Order: sequence, then C-alpha cells, then structure tokens
Amino acid sequence: MLRGAVIGLGNIAMRGHFPAYLGDEALRSVTQIVAVMDISEGNRAHVGKILPAARFYSDIHALLENEELDFVDICSPPTTHLEYIRACSSKNIHVICEKPLTENLPTSTDVVNAVANSSIVFVPCHQYKYSPLWKCIFEKLQARDIGRATLAQFNVFRLQADTGTGAWNPSWRINKQQSGGGILVDTGAHYFYLAQYFFGMPVKVSAILRNLKHQEYGVEDTAVCTLEYDRMLMQVNLTWAAAQRANSVSIVGTEGSLLYDGSKLLLSNANGTRDIPMPDVSDKQQYVQWYVSLFKEFVRRVGAKDYSHDLLNEAFQVTKLLDLCYQSSAEQTVLPCR
Repeated sequence: MLRGAVIGLGNIAMRGHFPAYLGDEALRSVTQIVAVMDISEGNRAHVGKILPAARFYSDIHALLENEELDFVDICSPPTTHLEYIRACSSKNIHVICEKPLTENLPTSTDVVNAVANSSIVFVPCHQYKYSPLWKCIFEKLQARDIGRATLAQFNVFRLQADTGTGAWNPSWRINKQQSGGGILVDTGAHYFYLAQYFFGMPVKVSAILRNLKHQEYGVEDTAVCTLEYDRMLMQVNLTWAAAQRANSVSIVGTEGSLLYDGSKLLLSNANGTRDIPMPDVSDKQQYVQWYVSLFKEFVRRVGAKDYSHDLLNEAFQVTKLLDLCYQSSAEQTVLPCR
C-alpha cells in the first residue's frame, strides 16, 4: 500500500483527484491518502468531510516531518511547485504534479535538477493522453490511417476563466503572480504535451496573445499558437472570449483526415468516412477516469522502480514551449525551439 498526501485542495483535487483515489476499487487497494495540506482552513475543512481519517497540514515542512509518505500529489498553483517538488525530492518521496511543471522556464529547470538528483518517480498530470478521444487519434496517426499528417488545428472556446475555490482565491487563474499566465498556461499546456504525444517537438513556434474580451484580467484571454514541424503545421486556438463553450479538432493528412466536433470523430480516407462516437472532452465528469488511468501508471512505475525521466522531460518541454510563445508574442517573431 502506497501512503500518499495531497497538496492543494481546490477544484481539481476535489473534482478529479479525490474521486479517482476513492472511487476506483483497484486504486483504493494500492493507495491510501493519509494526509492533506492546504494553506486555506476552509479548503481543509471541506476535505475533512470525505477524508475524516486524514491528518491536516498548512505547511509542507510540517507535513513531510510528521508523515511517513511514499508519494505526494501536488494540486496547488504552478508558482508553488518548485518548493514542494524540491522538498519531496530531498526526502526521495515520489511525486505526482499538476500541469504546468512550474510558472516559467528557470524554475522548471530547477525542478528537473532536483528530480534528477533523487531516486523518485515523477509523473505530471498529463491526463488528456488517457482520454478516449486523444488515445484514438494517437492510434489512427500511428497506424497512418490518414497518411502523413500535414495540418492540425485544435480549438478550445470558453466564456471566461474557471474560478478557484471561494475558500481561498477564486481569481488566482487570472493573477499572473500565481498562475504564471492566462489561457495559454491553463489550457495550452495540455495541447503542448499532446503535440509531443502526436508529433514530437516542433522546430519553430510563434504565437499571438491578446485580451479580446476580459480587459480586467491580468493575463491573456486568447492565444493563437503555431507549431512548425519539418513537413507539418499545428495550430492551437484558445480563448476565454467566446460566446459559447466548444471544442473541435481537425487533422489533415496526405491520405485522409480526422475531424472532431465535440461529439463524434470522423475518419475519412480511401475506405470512406467512418463515424466514431466520442464523449465531450470538455465535460469534466470524464476527467476522473483519465486520472484513474494516470494514477495507475504512477503506481506501476513506483512498483517497477522506474525512475526514467521521459515524463519529466515532456513536462519540461511544455514549459519551454509556453515560454517561447510568450516571447514570440512579445517580440512578434517566429522562434526556434530545438
């Protein structure tokens, strides 16, 4: 049984992490959340209703000094990640960490060094890779069902930024000092690890970041990013300035295409067009099973003493791409990323 603690008791922990740990029988048989930590007394009290036997802390050092832990699951904002990962690494405590790795490239470099100098399993919460949609697209691309991909476009439309818990800071996502950025950090991070999953690291990157609707935000509400590969372009369009919530995907290849409209995936090639039903990827109730699969991969790696840094490197490259996008927008230029 792996003894764990969850740090950061906001919405992602309550709606994604705890339901995964508590709701999946196989996961319950190998993990136990024995402690939680949050600087907000209100958040701690809320979790007490679902984890009455857990011990509660407001400080990372008290948590690590008083608990015998196998792992820590970090669900707090990006600006806290370096301190918490460094503290866990120093005690060889395995780490699960929400995206992005940290708020900027220098602190992500420090995380990589801390993990590399320890013997821990590090798994970032890149849970989209476990969703039916993205797994199916990956399989179709690997099988070359549309030939060689040449153009990919990913669209995410939202009305505003998600709010945090009222017990702490509901607007932390639009405060750059706590989030590290706006919709590019909050949502773009997902698409940057998906880019690596599908196509590898791009050669060049460019971006336009703007506030098109929410002028009161301290961060961008819209991002248009282009990732250039040797013979392919990938565009990511993200906004908190839309009139309705929607997701769509189009990937064009030399021998066909993949199109997703929020409810179904259409595969078109020389064999005709096939409709593959899919759940709505923006439905957060779907997230719990993705986390279950991710946590089981973490448990597998811990059991196998698999200290490989492939996922750490993937998370670091996400931060690198985020950093390059902000630089590209500020300088109005295309930047190399290899």
